[in-house]
Amino acid sequence: MAAFATVVGFLACLYTIGHGTNLDYSDAQSHLTIARRLFDSKAPGFEQLGTVWLPIPHLLLVPFVLNMWLYSTGWAAGILGTLALAATTAGLYRIAARLGFARIGRLAAVLVVLANPAVLYVYTTALTEPVLIMCMVGGMAGLAHWATSRRRMSAGELAVFAGIPSGAAVLSRYEGWALVLTGTAFVLAAAKRRTGTWREALTMASGYAAVPAAAVLWWLSYNWAIYGNPLEFMFGQYSAYAQQKSITDSGLLPTKGNLGLTLWTFHWSLLETVGILVLVLAGAGAVVLVIRRGLANSTLLVAVTGSAYAFALVGLYLGQTAINNDHSLPATWWNNRFALTALPLVAILAAASVEELTHSAKIRPWAVSALVLAMALQNAWWSADPTERLAVLAEGKMSADSTADSTAAARWLKDHYISGGILMDESARGNAVLPVMGVPLKEIFDRASGDLFVPALADPAHYAKWVFVNVEAGSGAADSGPSDLVYRAMLKAPSFNVQYALVFSTPTHRIYERTSDP
Repeated sequence: MAAFATVVGFLACLYTIGHGTNLDYSDAQSHLTIARRLFDSKAPGFEQLGTVWLPIPHLLLVPFVLNMWLYSTGWAAGILGTLALAATTAGLYRIAARLGFARIGRLAAVLVVLANPAVLYVYTTALTEPVLIMCMVGGMAGLAHWATSRRRMSAGELAVFAGIPSGAAVLSRYEGWALVLTGTAFVLAAAKRRTGTWREALTMASGYAAVPAAAVLWWLSYNWAIYGNPLEFMFGQYSAYAQQKSITDSGLLPTKGNLGLTLWTFHWSLLETVGILVLVLAGAGAVVLVIRRGLANSTLLVAVTGSAYAFALVGLYLGQTAINNDHSLPATWWNNRFALTALPLVAILAAASVEELTHSAKIRPWAVSALVLAMALQNAWWSADPTERLAVLAEGKMSADSTADSTAAARWLKDHYISGGILMDESARGNAVLPVMGVPLKEIFDRASGDLFVPALADPAHYAKWVFVNVEAGSGAADSGPSDLVYRAMLKAPSFNVQYALVFSTPTHRIYERTSDP
């Protein structure tokens, strides 16, 4: 199964990377850049991980971004994504097997992933969802093995097979924290049922939670050591809290405190990601599972798989995240890929439904034929207009369209840059284009340059031959992302137009070249 998924993932990479769409998301380019900055920047080091995103996706990218071609084309992320796809499908197959599903049910869980173009697309990018889902599925597979094994596993074995991948999930995305909380509760309940003693249950739960707890403590310590605040990731300048506050203040977060709109918005994203067929099968599978098994350990295990789904809904309701689609308020495309965190739950529930439909040998051929036909029709409908009918692809296209000018500027600079250094604010709106630019990051003066960025802003001609600015990001409007600090500094420097000449421009971006050596 892993080998087949690897082939499918490789073919998906050939298509998306060949068309350049794997870099459509600005966040995907930022993740590649963070991984590369660890060793290639004006201030290389571990602190380049930052605190906006958790570190595991970037650390796993490092071996692949060492090569400039793999980094600039996005193949680095494609390789990691293909490995994650193989691990995800193998894990889902194992979970389905441990739940007692026959081969058809197991294959159904895998096909939910491999037969979905939106899912395959995301696995060719540097977005964090593939790593998160891989780690979550790994942790769930370990829990499924522990819960269904005839041999009583030790707490140490549980820590290795379930705790380690769950710990990796904790350091991949915050949905992993929800997985560990519900996973620990599951281990407590299952162990208590098995042994009848709380001591054994607490021992097993501690074994499972030990590695994830260490991961959480490490992340708090890292934030404390680097930023002087263990909760910098939660309340810092670039945190989700700070971003959501500006969105809320602008009146662009209507889901906050509105349960109906939260459910409506998220489930439209989910529907426009996995499709109506899979969603109907998943809903039926949930009913079948409860009716057939009640609150058995297997049912509780599937419920744990839904922890990321519940986390997404809670975050949206509390205003910690924002999602927009063509049925939301306002109607646009934003963060629809968050719906992919429900993929493991949807896949397992859909597999449960297929298992029930194909249980009888008499109707099995008809049921399988009908399901295959329905899936083919679903994909045919998607393929007729994928960037309008699949939320993840629509969002990627919107991101690419909104950064078309900065991408054009980055490509121009890639073709003309030889040496001399580049001053730019990579964190400003529309400026996350360093992979496309394809210039070694040690040539860039930006916010990640440590103590060099401020003096470079004050005296750019002394540091950089080239200046890259977004002329629309000078005001820093609340709903448009951080302002371009380089452009703001340029406007305040009367000598800038004497020292630099405009050599390339688009409606939003300009590139300046120093007219003489300082």
